[in-house]
Amino acid sequence: MKICLVRHGQAQVAPGRRRDSSLSPLGHTQAGHLAKWLADGARLDGDTALTVGSVVTSPLTPARETAEYVCEPLGLAARVQHTLMAADFPLAPELPSSAAPFTRRRGRLLSERYLDFRAQARTALVELTRCARESGQPVLAVADGGLIATVVRAAAESDAFCLKPYHCGITALEWSHGHWRLSHVNLWDHLPVPLRTS
Repeated sequence: MKICLVRHGQAQVAPGRRRDSSLSPLGHTQAGHLAKWLADGARLDGDTALTVGSVVTSPLTPARETAEYVCEPLGLAARVQHTLMAADFPLAPELPSSAAPFTRRRGRLLSERYLDFRAQARTALVELTRCARESGQPVLAVADGGLIATVVRAAAESDAFCLKPYHCGITALEWSHGHWRLSHVNLWDHLPVPLRTS
């Protein structure tokens, strides 16, 4: 069972709408390259073809717009999954500090709001797993980078690392022998070098 997590294309920075801005012109180009690569028989590595069985997306605009690009050539319809919603606070300051990784805050290692968001990410992973199991094919989920990183931390059952997903990069999780395996991080071979942004 495989789950491919894709960060949406680069978004415009619009005052007051930072989390829900439309894709920038570069973001549209990135999403178009991702869609073409998937439609042309995407390969995750030399021998492993990626056949997408379903597409789910965060309700936020840049993720939905990226998913539209992906769905059109694949003949699929994207389903909005609300547990893929981005956090409304910066995540990096909530993670354990490199200087003091085990320092407690009010008796806890992590803040309540981060713990709530991690629970949301874990629920998102459960829903994506169900979707992949039902279709028998990989599910592709388009979301914000912070949500993707938190899903990976939930799968790894560790908050002691930080991951920065690239725009239209693929981070893939595989369920194998009773545990999650991170098989790809920030795969962006489908993007020409000038289109690669983080």
